[in-house]
Amino acid sequence: MSDFSRFTGKFRARSAPGILHDGKVTKRPRASLVCDQCKRSKVRCDRTQPCSHCVRELGPHACSYGRAVSSGGDSDRQVAVENRLARLESLVKTLMHGRESMVSGGCGTLSKSSGGGEKADAAEYVGSTHWSSVLDDIQELKVALGGSIGTRDDDDSVSPKVPVLGDELIFGVSSMYSLPCIIRQYLPPKVDVDRYLSTYFRGETFMIPFIHIYQFQRQYEEFWAEPTAVSPLWLSMLFSICCLACLIRGKLGSDLGLQSDFAVRSSSLHTAAGQCLVLGEYYKPQKLAVEALTIYAQCKNLGSLEPSREAGAILGIVVRMSYEMGYHRDPDSLGALSVFEGEMRRRFWSSCKQMDVMVSFQLCLPSNISLENCDTKSPRNLLDSDFDVDTTVLPDSRPGSDATRLYWFIVKDRQIAIFGRVCQFMLSFREKTTVDLLQLDSEVRQIYETTPDNLRTRPLADSTEDEPQLIMHRIYIEFIFLKSLCVLHRRCMLRGDAYSTDSCVEAGKRLVCQFIDMYKEFAPGGLLCSERWMLTSFTMNDFLLGVMVLCLVVHTRRRRVSPTALIDATTESEVLLYLEQSYEICVEKSSASRDAGRVAHAVRLVLDDHLDVTSSSVRSEHEPDPLGGESLGVFDPFDIMGIGFGNNDWESLNF
Repeated sequence: MSDFSRFTGKFRARSAPGILHDGKVTKRPRASLVCDQCKRSKVRCDRTQPCSHCVRELGPHACSYGRAVSSGGDSDRQVAVENRLARLESLVKTLMHGRESMVSGGCGTLSKSSGGGEKADAAEYVGSTHWSSVLDDIQELKVALGGSIGTRDDDDSVSPKVPVLGDELIFGVSSMYSLPCIIRQYLPPKVDVDRYLSTYFRGETFMIPFIHIYQFQRQYEEFWAEPTAVSPLWLSMLFSICCLACLIRGKLGSDLGLQSDFAVRSSSLHTAAGQCLVLGEYYKPQKLAVEALTIYAQCKNLGSLEPSREAGAILGIVVRMSYEMGYHRDPDSLGALSVFEGEMRRRFWSSCKQMDVMVSFQLCLPSNISLENCDTKSPRNLLDSDFDVDTTVLPDSRPGSDATRLYWFIVKDRQIAIFGRVCQFMLSFREKTTVDLLQLDSEVRQIYETTPDNLRTRPLADSTEDEPQLIMHRIYIEFIFLKSLCVLHRRCMLRGDAYSTDSCVEAGKRLVCQFIDMYKEFAPGGLLCSERWMLTSFTMNDFLLGVMVLCLVVHTRRRRVSPTALIDATTESEVLLYLEQSYEICVEKSSASRDAGRVAHAVRLVLDDHLDVTSSSVRSEHEPDPLGGESLGVFDPFDIMGIGFGNNDWESLNF
């Protein structure tokens, strides 16, 4: 038994708060559970903040609750706590300002912006799948471009002068809005909404497949019969659809004034969609929550050629909520869903996977979805007229020869799945072997071989009888395959692997060539003029990746980086021609895309370097060097910066 006598006098009992030294107990005053207004009006209060009575009768700001009066001791303690929190906040800010400016990792780089103000503290991770990471392979371009290409938000000089959709509202409080006010302020006349819906449902490429046309039409008619009885989440979807239609019509317009008008309308409609999301409490697992949020994110992403971090953040919420609601499980395993609900859930989950992979790739981040944890089947190739809410047995999938509006979406679903694995492979910190890479390469090519003939790309000269949308569908599917090869083989190309070199060079050339041909046909009178709105940030990002890969191709020949897998002169000449055409496009789109402006700068340096090398070779044969010394030739054109490229250990670079 321990001897407790030695602890006598070591401890003292302290008075607890609310207990006086004379032994009396004083009760703390309680905060009122009924708001002041309801107490005065002598009505029942539901005790919410603000309560429904005040919101309905006087507005949310009229609702207030009585606060308990604290004793002097409590007040002093409160002040002390607040002071300590203030000091803690100051300490955190000091630590943030004192962060290291650069932290490197195995598959990416965390860098700080060099701009002023808050931007000086902004860090951005760039993984190995992003187009700008190619600059790590071409060190002289990275040095020459300096901070102008490190981050995407620090260069105001090339910031796009395009209207931005409304301020982010979805983190508001539902009591801030009311359905009648939103409808009164933002809903266009029915004739205009009818036209927006017609534009949207005719544009099959970005028509969301988890919206069933006939069900939506019935809901739309019910809405106009009694507008204020509608679900706020459904109304958010309607506003988002109208927003997308405005974006499409604005991009198709040739009059600048009309484009500006549609930009203003789309921003207003997007604001309304956000307010409806907040009013409908989208963050709670409920019907239409993830669907409405997904379409809202699509508006964000299609609003400009810039990658949307907001869309990435919103899709992260969508994925988490979808898991919570069981969308990652096939409806057949859940058992409590109708045939119609099950198939629409398959359509939604497929849309969610595709958007998540594409946006994650744009932002060079890992996907939010792990396919190992999902068993939801792909949707069937069905027209909306093939099934409805009263269907008891789901029809068999239509054959591939029956090209429904959903068929290209299903083919793309297979391509996106393997592309997601490529991105996961390249972003992984685990060491990968050549066998692993070749196995994945084989799977990428096998999936591509399953693409039906009617969805395979062909020369545009042979596509004059095809619908413009079908041509764009083919290009989109082709781009997924080509960028898979570019991302998968770029590292090994730089290290001298012959197979990876051939794969990467051919994929880069095909991607850039097809984009150039497509871009030409967007011009007035072109084959794709009516679909030029389909040039999105996704397609632009693929193009920029292909361009930077071609810059790397030229680099491997100019610098003799690899002693075994050199690019021959014929290939180099072909690539340089593509780069010259790409440069013109990047300059033209730089007003709408900061990334395009940065890539244009990089391409210009590569082309200028080629001219320097060529002119140096001519001078060495016919005339002395005008500089009176050794010409730059195949040596480093940026050697004046003190960087010796011949001594670079390319194998140790962070790719």
